[in-house]
Amino acid sequence: MNIANLLSNAQFSEKYILQKLIMEYMKCTREEMRTEGEKEIPQELYDKIIRGYKLSTEDQMPLDYILGHVTFFGNEFIVNENTLVPRPETEYMVQAVTEHIKENKNQDIVVMDIGTGCGVLWTSVLLQNPDQISTVFFTDISQEALKVAKENTDRLLKGFQQEMIFIWTDLLAFADNYKGTWQDKKIVLVANLPYIPEQTFDENSPANVQKREPKMAFVWGEDGLIYYRQMLDQMPEAMKKTVVCFFEMMTRQVEILAKEYEKDRHFEEVKTFHFNIRIVKATYKG
Repeated sequence: MNIANLLSNAQFSEKYILQKLIMEYMKCTREEMRTEGEKEIPQELYDKIIRGYKLSTEDQMPLDYILGHVTFFGNEFIVNENTLVPRPETEYMVQAVTEHIKENKNQDIVVMDIGTGCGVLWTSVLLQNPDQISTVFFTDISQEALKVAKENTDRLLKGFQQEMIFIWTDLLAFADNYKGTWQDKKIVLVANLPYIPEQTFDENSPANVQKREPKMAFVWGEDGLIYYRQMLDQMPEAMKKTVVCFFEMMTRQVEILAKEYEKDRHFEEVKTFHFNIRIVKATYKG
């Protein structure tokens, strides 16, 4: 079987999926796939392509899990079923944090990536801002996700001099034990925590997402804000005045949190994705 014959086979109607698998396993570009259509596919690779196609179309496994990686902000990150597949809206978070760092030059910044998943957020920020950050905390409640994040940072941040601390923990439960690292320093905290209400997820999420991606990475509580409340309530007093937080959430959720924490924190929408997803900057009211 050659590439052209496989692509023209009517049995495989999902051509985008088939093309992605051919490019992955034949190590060819889209252009090469078209111009070298007569190239024979070795039986072992053909079997992998067909197996991947069936996993995607019949078993509803996200293509990124089958390939084992995803491109995010121009870099390739390892992903698997223990991590959420990074979404385009998270690139807006990277942009917002980068803008904040560039506005606060010559400051020694300590970073806290809460619920890091596969590590795309702060790995992407560090690749663009290598000089202003001294320490990064990568934290997650999932040990398996934390392993993936470590693998990604080892590969993409090789040679970086920042202290990188990986902690299996629940939100900010680790903070007091590391007070000597962050106290009296500027802190940037990012948290793309589960924020989709249970009913919204059940009614609107694609079938492959519900079946294959970790639900705990999407959903928590009726209004989706339980984790954000827990994290803000866990925050040590010594941290509150020096931390700038960046969150991802839905529009109405911004209003809810802003009202609940209006005594000591100002919430500002700094980026908008689509019509209902916001990147929020939360700063101390002092």
